[in-house]
Amino acid sequence: MTPDFSSRLAGMLQGSFIAEAISLGVHWIYDPEVIMKKHGRVSGYLAPGADSYHPRKKAGAQGHVGDQALRLLAFLQRERRWDATAFLADWQAMWPTYDDYVDKATKATQANLQAGATAGTSGSASDELAGPARIAPLMAFFAERLESEAVAAAIEQTVLTHRSPAAIECAEFLARATHRLLHGGELQSVIRETAPAWALQAAEAAPAMDAIGKLGRACPIPQALPATLWLLRHHGNDFSKASIENAMAGGDNCARALALGMLLGASLGLEAIPSAWREGLLAKEQVGRGL
Repeated sequence: MTPDFSSRLAGMLQGSFIAEAISLGVHWIYDPEVIMKKHGRVSGYLAPGADSYHPRKKAGAQGHVGDQALRLLAFLQRERRWDATAFLADWQAMWPTYDDYVDKATKATQANLQAGATAGTSGSASDELAGPARIAPLMAFFAERLESEAVAAAIEQTVLTHRSPAAIECAEFLARATHRLLHGGELQSVIRETAPAWALQAAEAAPAMDAIGKLGRACPIPQALPATLWLLRHHGNDFSKASIENAMAGGDNCARALALGMLLGASLGLEAIPSAWREGLLAKEQVGRGL
């Protein structure tokens, strides 16, 4: 049965956070054999553990990028408006007491702000997927508005911390694709229509065996976006399998997951996400309220 708009909307928002939380327990482990030996095949939420980049996180939590997406969601739920300058101040206020990993793009952005930068100039030069991958709350907020408005907001959000051309291009793709899927687009057609040609070509040329390893497991968009597209192309009809395969591929699976879960949820609807995963998400009440 084709999911209706409300199912796609809830699936998009919850799917982004759920897929990231599935990957958190094995985040930034770059060898899939190590993942398998240490954790077995991921099938649900795992606590990252004391020797990870997220030693104080519990099973079902968000990573440091998902936490920024939650901050965005809370801002939109509270303010009922999108204002990049106001959100940047809110984003900046989360860090003095933040108790998890702080990435280089965040540190560079904070340094730029301390030097007098504004919302238009604060972003680092980072080309990592994390910047544009945080936009699910914005896509929910702009779901019933014009695609062009959703795209503009996604880019504004991204350049607050990631001002590279690659990050801007990726933000535009993710916003256009998500908006079209929410309004009934078919996943593979939407990907062909909206994905950057270079990324789509790389994904389609990757071999089936260890495709993510061949494309690259790391954070930068030249590796992470084709890897995400490969998962969408090969597992686009199965939220669970795509999320697990992404987690098991290792590397920066959390950033990939935020984008992957957003697109798959918008395509397949809320019912495609396992109920146990929906119930086990630590932020389920906040995310479930939607916008």
